[in-house]
Amino acid sequence: MSPYQRIPNGFTLLEVLFVLTLLSVVLVLLPPINVDVIAKQQEKQFIETFQFDVLYVQNMSNLITNEEVFIRLYKDNYKILRGSSETIAERTYPPGLVIDPRGNADISFNTSGTFIYPRTIRITTKNNDYNAVFQLGKGRFYIAER
Repeated sequence: MSPYQRIPNGFTLLEVLFVLTLLSVVLVLLPPINVDVIAKQQEKQFIETFQFDVLYVQNMSNLITNEEVFIRLYKDNYKILRGSSETIAERTYPPGLVIDPRGNADISFNTSGTFIYPRTIRITTKNNDYNAVFQLGKGRFYIAER
């Protein structure tokens, strides 16, 4: 083998441009799919957290007799309150989520664990609509997709 003979050990410019083109097409198509999946996951996690918070307030109302524990719904968040001023937790709504409390913005229970003001609360998201149903005379509630 002569010292002037070339050994092919690299890629041609055409091969590199082809790979970069394929990679750019894949990167352009993937982010919109991921953003939609992330938004749906945030909605699902919010609904689950809301369910757990309602159950927490119901259990606390059974345990604490001298102060009221309740959830107050606001435009962009809700708070779990104890008494008139102590905030136990504050949860911010995901983007695009709207809660319509249908009159009373408080979710509260009496000492036996039943709802003080039973009703249906509408939760609207970008992808789905939900109804949180608080039944009359019962301590159970459920969230149904509309």
